[in-house]
Amino acid sequence: MQGVLLSDPLSDGTYHISFESDKVWVGERKNTINNAVVYDYDRYTAADIEALSEGDTIITHLNGTEEITALTVESVERENNYVTINGGIEEGGIDLCKEDDHYRTLTWDDFPAYYEVGVVKQLVMADDIELSDGAADFEADPVIVKGDRAVCDAMSNEEDAYGWNAGNTTVTIQNGEITRADRIWVP
Repeated sequence: MQGVLLSDPLSDGTYHISFESDKVWVGERKNTINNAVVYDYDRYTAADIEALSEGDTIITHLNGTEEITALTVESVERENNYVTINGGIEEGGIDLCKEDDHYRTLTWDDFPAYYEVGVVKQLVMADDIELSDGAADFEADPVIVKGDRAVCDAMSNEEDAYGWNAGNTTVTIQNGEITRADRIWVP
C-alpha cells in the first residue's frame, strides 16, 4: 500500500516523527519544530497477504531499514490475525498483524517496524495547536496543552525523560501547519 510521501510542506495527514527538544523554537511569527525526522511503516492489503504463498515476493523495509528489500517467501505461518513470513523477525523474515482492512509490520514490542522517510526542515505550529501527552503514565489521562506557545514550552522541556520519537509521537498536519500532536506511553 502507498506510504508517506515526503513533501515540503507536508501534505495534510498524520505522521510519525522524532525530534530533539532543542529543535523546538519560538519564532517571531510562528513557532516551529526544526529538522523533524518523518517515519512510516509497511502496510499491505488484506487480500494480498491472505493470498501470499511460498515462492511469492514481498516488498518490505526489512527490520525498519530505509532500504527496500524484495523478500522471497520461503514459509508463511498464519494464526488468528498474525502472519509470520520466513520465521519472522527472529529469523530474518517479517511479522505482520491485521489492523482493520490491512496488515502492517510488527516488531517484538507489537509496534510497527518504522523506517525513516526523510527530514522536514521546518514544521510550523498552528496558533491553536493541541498537544495530548500521555508519555508519563499508561494508566493516567494524558496531559492536554493548548496554544502554540504552551505546546512549544512543553516540547522543548530539556528535563523531559521520555523523548519525542516515531514510536510515541504523531503530528497532524492541516493546511501546512501542525494542528495536533500526540505522544503516548511506550514501555
